[in-house]
Amino acid sequence: MTGDDIPANPSVLNTTVLSNFAYIDQLWVVAGLSRICTVPVVREELEDGVDDHPYLQSALDTLDDEIPVATISDTVANREAVVGGHLDPGEAQAFALADAADGRLLTDDGDARSFAKDQGVTVVGSVGVLLAAIDAGKIDEATADEWLSTWIDEIGYYVPYRAISEYR
Repeated sequence: MTGDDIPANPSVLNTTVLSNFAYIDQLWVVAGLSRICTVPVVREELEDGVDDHPYLQSALDTLDDEIPVATISDTVANREAVVGGHLDPGEAQAFALADAADGRLLTDDGDARSFAKDQGVTVVGSVGVLLAAIDAGKIDEATADEWLSTWIDEIGYYVPYRAISEYR
């Protein structure tokens, strides 16, 4: 996916959302989002993490065919360099693409979420993806609650509410 191929208003994935859905083996939910893509540094982070977290291999396997990896333009690279002091590499590159392409950033990282919101970039996390999947009729609320509980109980995912209905 080159700069010319990036969808208008893309939904740009950071590692955190991919990791959560990989953990529960439900990446189809993320792959099914409209205008979804990720960035090369996220691929690198997944590759670096797969030895300690084998479930990340499924996230790597979805890249390219199901979740396109964008080629970073000079404009995005310049924006990434500017924000690199504020965010980790994957977050910086994903933010830079979302910002440059008038898209949204998909991340659960608190610092990245705050920074993106301060910069006027729309942010959606794993809970927002669950809500979108419910609204689209892809999963029911009980399934979303089960997945959310798994993240909380097994990988230490922090959110204010345990029930998906509390986010409406």
